Amino acid sequence: MMQNQIHLWAFLQGIGFFPTGWKHKRAKPEGVFHMDYYARVAQLAEQGRFDAIVFGDQLQSRGAGGRAPERLAMPTLDPVSLLTAMAAVTRHIGLVATVSTTYNTPEMLAERFGTMERITGGRSGWNIVTTAHPDTAPNFGATELPPKDARYRNAVEVVARACELWAAMDREGPELPQGRPVLVQAGQSPDGRDFAARTAEAIFCPAASIEAGVDFRTDLRSRVTSVGRNPDGVRIMPGLSCVLCGTEEEARAEHTAILDLADDALAIEYLSESLCCDLTGFDPLGQIPVDEILAKTLLPQGDVARSIVPGAEKGTPLGEFAANFMRHPRGHNVFIGTPEQMADMMIEWRDAGACDGFTLQPSYMPGGLEDFVGQVVPILQARGRLRTDYPGTTLRETLGLPAREAVTA
Repeated sequence: MMQNQIHLWAFLQGIGFFPTGWKHKRAKPEGVFHMDYYARVAQLAEQGRFDAIVFGDQLQSRGAGGRAPERLAMPTLDPVSLLTAMAAVTRHIGLVATVSTTYNTPEMLAERFGTMERITGGRSGWNIVTTAHPDTAPNFGATELPPKDARYRNAVEVVARACELWAAMDREGPELPQGRPVLVQAGQSPDGRDFAARTAEAIFCPAASIEAGVDFRTDLRSRVTSVGRNPDGVRIMPGLSCVLCGTEEEARAEHTAILDLADDALAIEYLSESLCCDLTGFDPLGQIPVDEILAKTLLPQGDVARSIVPGAEKGTPLGEFAANFMRHPRGHNVFIGTPEQMADMMIEWRDAGACDGFTLQPSYMPGGLEDFVGQVVPILQARGRLRTDYPGTTLRETLGLPAREAVTA
């Protein structure tokens, strides 16, 4: 295996990383409900020798306060169905589906992923989530979500039981190609990190700087070691978006142009969805309505207050705050520059111990993915940091992971 190989995952949800991405001239938002679009992007990611494609899931309607979004494009299809279909047009790339432990039984999960594992020939992965959006609970006959600590306790039991069921399938034959799906996790809280340390073989995380990446990876590897697992058997994959052009100046201008595709109404709609509170009726030139937000949000008030109070104390108008909030969606690193500079950055992060690779979130789709595969991938391959072919047929082989590692209870 090459020294300090850079692993690549592709998070291809919807129309891209930026809320304005669907409005870009090279975006194709109309394609997201058609198989031809998904066949194209799956084959493109495999051409770029990505380890895996990842899709998230939503168990609740999008928007805030019961209001359907008018300017945001946030399509979400069932990830297991979608990725299994994409398996038919690819041969090697892994396929990682997000599915909740809170609203699925171990038996349901074992059956769905057992089927996916066989149909894909051993390329399946499970991104384990406990579901955090409060609007989900009523869709399953409950008034509210279980507390976070209870959701994680349940997740431990669900994953352990699902693994038992996969082991039974494996014994009864025919064997599952890689024993069970690769287990993936993205928790950032202390509970989430502890759960990931005991369970996950790949971990997503936001890391806006190389220092944040080093801190997160160091912490997770320490937690993994403390529960008796080998930290070299876990891949840390921070999110990364990018805007690429021939010069850094051109890339910065393109980044600004992408952001400028948003008007105040789109920015406020995005902020509303993020805070679970409808702000579309407020004046963009007015002050941030802190009291109204804290009274109406469905999210923990303390978390929301930490996000909005500093801006309110500075007197930032609502529209300006929403536009700034939209510039760094979800706290991930956004690289702006040339393909050569991006390759340099990725190698620097890998060699500094900030990651094992990256989860690419193209700025818009499919153009952003096309740029990365066509311009950055060849540079990484020429420098000996990205594979030129797949090492085997299963996702575990691609990741360099053991076939049947036990989960720590």
